[in-house]
Amino acid sequence: MASSSECKCVEFAVVDKEDIFFQVEHDDLESDDFPKETRKCFQKMIQIKNNRFLVVDEDVLKFKERNKEQCKADDCRFNIQQYKNNDIAKANGIAVILSVTSPCKQTYMVCCKNGDQEGVSAKPLEQPLPDYIGCSKHEAVFFMEVIPGTSQYRFQSSLRTSSYLSFEAGPDAELIKLVLRQVPKDVVDENSKMRLLTC
Repeated sequence: MASSSECKCVEFAVVDKEDIFFQVEHDDLESDDFPKETRKCFQKMIQIKNNRFLVVDEDVLKFKERNKEQCKADDCRFNIQQYKNNDIAKANGIAVILSVTSPCKQTYMVCCKNGDQEGVSAKPLEQPLPDYIGCSKHEAVFFMEVIPGTSQYRFQSSLRTSSYLSFEAGPDAELIKLVLRQVPKDVVDENSKMRLLTC
């Protein structure tokens, strides 16, 4: 039987079809930071409507139609690395960093663009994901939250707290790009709804 010192207080966070995620509570912690959850990384494909999947094309993040065979490519298989959220004013959902490997074997992180309120970039990753982020706002940390009553998710930026990863049509009808969109509190924007599918 485990001793009381080994017990952790947990808060229910997210349910996926195959996974249940819990957030460990830290009542005695006063810092605002994100330590990496070393054993909590999983790989998913990110899908929106019309059978479009998020892919990295060189250093651009966009949604493309994919068939079953094309979905085997690395450029649409996102690693979702969990981080503990020690922020005193906690947001909903689980703190995560999204990364993906391009066909040329370059790994990228999904990040907010500096100086661009709606910009999202694929930032080249020159070293492994950080083990520790010593602040409560970071360009690559998003809060993954399940949308109540659905099997869909949305990703809130930790850097721009009222903004969510969303999709938006570009000038070319075939181009649907990943953007950050401001969403009023308690409103779920249709363009921020995404499915996480097993690779």
